[in-house]
Amino acid sequence: MEQWNAMMDHVKSTPEFAQSRDSAGVHERTFVQETPAGDFLIITLEGEDPAAGWAKIMGSMPAEFAQFAKDVHGIDVHASPSPIPKLVFDSKIHTGS
Repeated sequence: MEQWNAMMDHVKSTPEFAQSRDSAGVHERTFVQETPAGDFLIITLEGEDPAAGWAKIMGSMPAEFAQFAKDVHGIDVHASPSPIPKLVFDSKIHTGS
């Protein structure tokens, strides 16, 4: 978490990081969920096509951040992408009315 927190401090102080998400057509929000089994990261991407935005982010990631993602999260930006998460519930769709 120390390495992750240090990187988050860096990206929050770097306007180019947020601009890269704008360029990808998404609004990113990042959360940390603390659990008894350990901490995990939740990233939400909102936009017209979040999957395309994620692909653009992965394809244009600076080498330093790509290495960080591999070291901390095990994500290799040069490998075939994992499938995006499957939406199982959306409160705006499932209102019961």
